[in-house]
Amino acid sequence: MKHFRIPKPVHGSQAWLEARWKNAEGLPQIAASAAAAVHGEHKFISTTDLAIELMADTAPEPKPATNAMLRGTTLEPAIREWAEYTLKKPLVEPAELFCYEEDGVRLVATIDSMDADGNVYEQKTSNKMWRGELPRYWYWQGVQQAICCDVPEITWVIFDSTLDLHFYKQTVTSDEKQVHIQAVRTFLSFIDMGILPPDAQATYENMSTLYPKGEGGADAAKELSQAGVDAVRALKTVKKELSVLEKREDELKALICAELGTSEYGLLNDEMLVTWKTSTRKSFDLKKFEADHPALVQKYQKETTVRTLRTAGKEQP
Repeated sequence: MKHFRIPKPVHGSQAWLEARWKNAEGLPQIAASAAAAVHGEHKFISTTDLAIELMADTAPEPKPATNAMLRGTTLEPAIREWAEYTLKKPLVEPAELFCYEEDGVRLVATIDSMDADGNVYEQKTSNKMWRGELPRYWYWQGVQQAICCDVPEITWVIFDSTLDLHFYKQTVTSDEKQVHIQAVRTFLSFIDMGILPPDAQATYENMSTLYPKGEGGADAAKELSQAGVDAVRALKTVKKELSVLEKREDELKALICAELGTSEYGLLNDEMLVTWKTSTRKSFDLKKFEADHPALVQKYQKETTVRTLRTAGKEQP
């Protein structure tokens, strides 16, 4: 086993995502923020999402920042300064990523702050009140950070909806570390073989991420297995059923709207059952933009490659 550090690219950049995605040997590794997905306990990342991301041919790309992400990055310096004042000690943001590797296990962690004694601090913002118990996806992040930094505890610095700062010490035992290490070893063993873990249930979006481009055209057509043929037939049936349901949905909406007329609210014994409110939307008029500024159109066009699954042919017996 070994602990080591590597230079940390700009947080959130493409280079940072790539450094967390695979190690120097090009092998997939688990980032601390996704650690809970290995255990199926992440709030935002499923086990399948993580598996597909690590099996893909290219690293994940930066995504548009959510309000929660903007809140965290914007307030991080102020939270660190507030924590320094409260703790009466300086905190610094490490310029390195912390890594841990052993046979079949590859972990990496981004650390928000450390003090001169090597104690680790993880800063969080939340729009909810801190109740004194770590959410499970924070818990596993802390366990992995403790492994990567070779420390026995993580201090959480949490700015919550009360607009106050809270400190919580997460003690991480050697047994907890081993539970995570073994789970990662099992998870990565499937990833290294190029197959999904047994408990992963892939979605259409997952498969589109894993196989973003088709190759070879009709000349590379593939004979489907019986399971594949059955899935195609089932898909056709489902699409027919959806078509019927969508038509029925439209009929029911029309009936309700006819009753409401210009009213925006539908009631039963003064209890709200349905609303049909008026709203105003703004949209970008691409055709007008192309007509008014033809020279600028190409400059602002973005090419995206997508694959679309469509059923074809007649039903076979």
